Amino acid sequence: MVKQEKFEALKKLIQSGNLIEAEQAILEAMLKEPEEHRYKFLLAELALKRNTIEKAERLCKEALSKLPTERYGLFLKGKILLAKGTKKAAKEAMEIFEYLFNQSKTKSTLYWLLQAYLKAKEPKKAWEILQSVPFSLQDTPALRRLQAKILIALKRYKEALKVYELLLKESPQDMKLKRKILLLKKQIKGKEKWQKEMEIIARLPSAEKDIILLLAQAETAKEQGKIKEAISFYEKVLKIDPENREANLNLGFVLIKSEDPNLIDAGIEKLKQFFLEEPYFHPVRSALFSACERYGKIDYLLRILEDALSLHPEKVKIFGWIKRYQKKIKNAAHC
Repeated sequence: MVKQEKFEALKKLIQSGNLIEAEQAILEAMLKEPEEHRYKFLLAELALKRNTIEKAERLCKEALSKLPTERYGLFLKGKILLAKGTKKAAKEAMEIFEYLFNQSKTKSTLYWLLQAYLKAKEPKKAWEILQSVPFSLQDTPALRRLQAKILIALKRYKEALKVYELLLKESPQDMKLKRKILLLKKQIKGKEKWQKEMEIIARLPSAEKDIILLLAQAETAKEQGKIKEAISFYEKVLKIDPENREANLNLGFVLIKSEDPNLIDAGIEKLKQFFLEEPYFHPVRSALFSACERYGKIDYLLRILEDALSLHPEKVKIFGWIKRYQKKIKNAAHC
């Protein structure tokens, strides 16, 4: 197998989601061909898939120092920058994807260029780019979804709704699309009118098993501070679909706002599971830390942090969080 074929095969292995097998295969390839620096890009992509951003960034930087013009490496650097989630990083990614797009106008580079503009809070420029390219280049479901997101960022809600409705005709079972359409209608009609319509729909016999409707009702109850009602709606979703990520996550958020100590503990446990899965996800981290501080569970939080560190030793910020809470306990002991 020639080098390029082997490289592409390893890329496909990463994309298939079999990350352990992919890592072993890449490391074996690196041992056999240590002069092939592109393999380090594959390790960087693997790290990005695992959401270990610092490691991905370091590996990509090392590989680019050897192959500074490698298109795949530059593409990967742009994706890593976007994964960092800051406006500054998005602007840097924007420059990379602009360069790549000007070199070769593909659907993939267009998609990531538009993502960079959106994350850099520049939807107007994203829209201008989208309007400047031929329709054939932007006619994919992923790019049309992105078009709707750009229109929403520009507050052109009715146009975004039309895009989503067309996509739903092509994928009538897409639950995420149904949810986006429902929320957009809320934006267009206004909360009061939308809520009245939801109340009418909720009386239909089919409403009890409509996950999209139940999630929307839960969100409305949460916004209105009706914690018990929100909990009830999320629990109804989980009876239908126990693995529903959105319901599980939001149930954790509302449980910790309860006045019942048992429900608060249940909420902390839910958030703990999400935190151990991805310690850098800010909404979960912030809610978990605040709940543990508020209810005097710093010792328990420290145990959670130690578990997180054992699962994610490469996430160096966890060390800092452990030290912060160890200091809090020490200071409290001296008071």
